[in-house]
Amino acid sequence: MVDRNDIPTADGSDDEHETNSPIGRRRMLQLVGVGLAGGAVASSAGAADDSVRLEIVAAADAVDYSFTATGAIERISDGGFTAAESSDEVTQNADGTWTATGRAEAGYGDAFSVAGDVIDFQPADGAYRLYVDGERRSRDDLVVERTTTKRLEITTPADGSVTYEFTTTGEITKVLDNGDRSAEDNDEVVQNADGTWTAAGLTGNGYGDTFTFEGEVVSFSPMEGDFGLLLDGQEVTADELTGGDQQDDTQSADRENWYAYEGSGDTWSDYYLEVEDGGDLLATTRDGAVVESDFHWISEDGTKAAGRVDPGERHVYEFDGGVLDSTVEGEADAYVNGNSSDLSWYPRPGATGDSWKGGFPWQESDDEQQDDTQSAERENWYAYEGAGESWSDYYLEVEDGGDLLATTRDGAVVEDEFHWISEDGTKAAGRVDPGERHVYEFDGGVLDSTVEGEADAYVNGSPSDLSWYPQPGATGDEWKGGFPWQDEEETTISDGPSIGGGPGYANTVTRAEADVVVTGRSALRDALSSASSGDVVFVPGSASIDLASGEFHVPDGVTVASNRGVDGGDGAMLYTDEEAEECFILHGDARLTGVQLKGPHPGDDWSGSSGAGAVAIRGASEVDNCDVWGFSHHGIRPDQGDGAHIHHNVVREINKSGLGYGIGAASGTPVIEYNYFNYNRHSIATSGENPGYVLRYNHFGPKEVMHNIDAHPPAGRRYEIHNNVVETIRREWDDNLNHAVDIRGVPDDVATITDNWFFNDNAPDPNGAPDQGGQTIVQEDVSEWTNVSFSANYYGEGAATYSDVIPGYDGWRSP
Repeated sequence: MVDRNDIPTADGSDDEHETNSPIGRRRMLQLVGVGLAGGAVASSAGAADDSVRLEIVAAADAVDYSFTATGAIERISDGGFTAAESSDEVTQNADGTWTATGRAEAGYGDAFSVAGDVIDFQPADGAYRLYVDGERRSRDDLVVERTTTKRLEITTPADGSVTYEFTTTGEITKVLDNGDRSAEDNDEVVQNADGTWTAAGLTGNGYGDTFTFEGEVVSFSPMEGDFGLLLDGQEVTADELTGGDQQDDTQSADRENWYAYEGSGDTWSDYYLEVEDGGDLLATTRDGAVVESDFHWISEDGTKAAGRVDPGERHVYEFDGGVLDSTVEGEADAYVNGNSSDLSWYPRPGATGDSWKGGFPWQESDDEQQDDTQSAERENWYAYEGAGESWSDYYLEVEDGGDLLATTRDGAVVEDEFHWISEDGTKAAGRVDPGERHVYEFDGGVLDSTVEGEADAYVNGSPSDLSWYPQPGATGDEWKGGFPWQDEEETTISDGPSIGGGPGYANTVTRAEADVVVTGRSALRDALSSASSGDVVFVPGSASIDLASGEFHVPDGVTVASNRGVDGGDGAMLYTDEEAEECFILHGDARLTGVQLKGPHPGDDWSGSSGAGAVAIRGASEVDNCDVWGFSHHGIRPDQGDGAHIHHNVVREINKSGLGYGIGAASGTPVIEYNYFNYNRHSIATSGENPGYVLRYNHFGPKEVMHNIDAHPPAGRRYEIHNNVVETIRREWDDNLNHAVDIRGVPDDVATITDNWFFNDNAPDPNGAPDQGGQTIVQEDVSEWTNVSFSANYYGEGAATYSDVIPGYDGWRSP
């Protein structure tokens, strides 16, 4: 290969530049397609599809707040203990932003649907918590720096018109509500590969088009004409709009001639142009051409140009003198001064040859890739075509001397990030998307072909019988795995909400955030006794601490944390073999996160006298991202105060006969969400006088001793049970059909049960007996349904998908 050439055409400055090689499609998605961990869940009926649920929860004292967002804010009044009231004000401001102002009472909270970014939140300090779609956020995480948005209006006189195009460094948005100057559907806005944005359109006859944009305008075409420009209401010229740095390159720029390349095939084409000395080549936007710095190059003496043009795209160069050479690699049409150029006429005397034609930045990814659109003179070819709803991995092995080559035959794609060929050319592996095709050409025969997922395989165009492989001579399965695209999957179990925490959970605490690190029981007790609000007591993931009789008190505002979900960590093992009444007691605004907490009876349906429990919550404390199991009485129990938040935990194997409560609420009004439950006696239970709970976005596994969701008599006050998945069909206790929800008595207010998915297909009859055996929802001790409402639930194993009930969730926690 020839030596690498200079940087592509830029702005003429002497600054150093970074050159950008083309980025594969899926790699681009990896770079720009990641949103908030845990997924976005629209929790409010009527909320915009792109909105999030913001909850402000007060701790021991009421808190007055005010926040501003770039998009619409709506009160959520059906959120139970986090519900906005009419006294909470929402207003739209003159600049188009929205502001909400209100007061969250102690132990309660307010909820809003928020579109756009939150750009201010007051107060900055105070005893309150913020949650976005159920994920806890700090004020600093919530508030984003506001990007200044500018408004551009393109106007025309009654007898004029303009076809325009402009490019900005930030996002462009069409303004559709500016009367006769509103942008139209046929005005186009696109984001370019280099991160800039371009808008193009046509307007005339006294009308106009309007856009808002972020950043700066880097180009506008045309520079002059029968039109006007208003920037934030002020008249400007095109030169002023672009900062005066843009040349008027839509005309001839005082050059004698011009030469154009226009892509005409199915993929990009490269071209090379050489003109006489003194030609002073200039890349221009003449006749709709584009100038892309990443895909243009002009030599310092102005006699040579090179570039890459996409299908339907046009590149134009203006120059003085004559053309010495013009070359096209691919499919592109060439024009000189508007007339078709006969490429066979070149090179002309004086041309410097072909040695400079290559080695440009945009070609670096092609240096080792042959022209693989044909057969590459191989005897055979093998194809994999994605056929399912997700990607599939494949492995191919051929005989020695096969000389495998990935090609674009029959519409196949070649993506460096998702292809691999061994050095000896006998093995290939890759990942293919649904509807996508990968093809390998080779000599000799196939020894082995394996597909993991749903993909069709073809050999020389005919379906390949995978049961035929492996053939004698295949080297086995040891090499099938460990590729770069598979390493990412080891730590990304689900792209949706991280039900049960662990892999993919966003709000973890790391060792670097610790105020003190402990590895033993005495050190843990000492650290907690001296900790103050805001401190983090961290237990390394490698630690295993016997809590013995327990009762470790976590003071108000103190966090006990470990590394569950951080770089694949399981969290420290905190355990007891004794019948500890409580291992941890959380006070006020304390937090327990990222640990494993194991009791003395893992997996036992134990019938002894123990009342062992894992965690008691006394205040508005938080338990998140923990794995809790093996306690006879309860896993987590809010037993004093309001505002507890229990989320993203695994709670399992808590099943003592007559007790066994995964989460047993003795008092308070906890929010219980995004947890995974399995093999408890009751995963959720309450004492009779309990005010109730909000239970949402949880996954209950296939095994339960008795009913999953319980309200003890006399059934307390209020329950909100929605968007949960309950897989249990038959209870272990007597192998009868499982009651997923059992309301024992009459709630003072109401129990609403909606939008859940129960695998037991025995739906309750709203006009029938409320305690009918085997039905999914029952109410005891009444002759007709009273203060219990159920609607819009799914019944049966195939009645829904996990993402129907918990948006973005694929059910990966289920065995």
